[in-house]
Amino acid sequence: MPLFRTLELADAMSMGGGTAGERSAVVRRSLCGLAAWACALAGSSIAWAQEPPSAESLPAQSEQRRDVDARLPTRLYVGMWTMHLKHDVIALENNWLVGLTCRGFFGATFENSFGRRAFTGGIQRPIVSVDRARFGASLGYRLGVVVGYDGRFMRLARKTPVLPLAQAFAGVDIQRIGLEVSYTFVVVSVAMSYRF
Repeated sequence: MPLFRTLELADAMSMGGGTAGERSAVVRRSLCGLAAWACALAGSSIAWAQEPPSAESLPAQSEQRRDVDARLPTRLYVGMWTMHLKHDVIALENNWLVGLTCRGFFGATFENSFGRRAFTGGIQRPIVSVDRARFGASLGYRLGVVVGYDGRFMRLARKTPVLPLAQAFAGVDIQRIGLEVSYTFVVVSVAMSYRF
């Protein structure tokens, strides 16, 4: 069962709907989904681990390191504006984001649409990226958690303060300045960044 469908069922059942058996099934599916995400995170960490280099492999490894660093750049995010697709009127709201990505991991803090400070963190991976001298573009995803929402956003937040995050993004860089568009659940975001 897709994660968003599980969240919708858990959201509906948190309002008192469903039997105890249905609620426990949703909890089991949610825990299995979170366990799968944890395994994926652990697997990606293991995949990045390397044996100590030998003297012969140092030039090849330094070239590989430069290639990985180019695909997973360090980036400072300094602003984010969002549009909620559930609202009748589509408007950009400033969320006062400050965030950082480094070697495939991200962390950020922002003001959510309800005026509360939220914190998020996890992994960020590009699926496709192009990096030319003055121009770059990427398409990728983020998986992690977000804290700082309550039941006004979704009913699941009434039960737990830590919510899962799955986000797709597309970005364009001109020299070191980046513009990124991302999609999460019912929110489209636009963010500005500086690439180091």
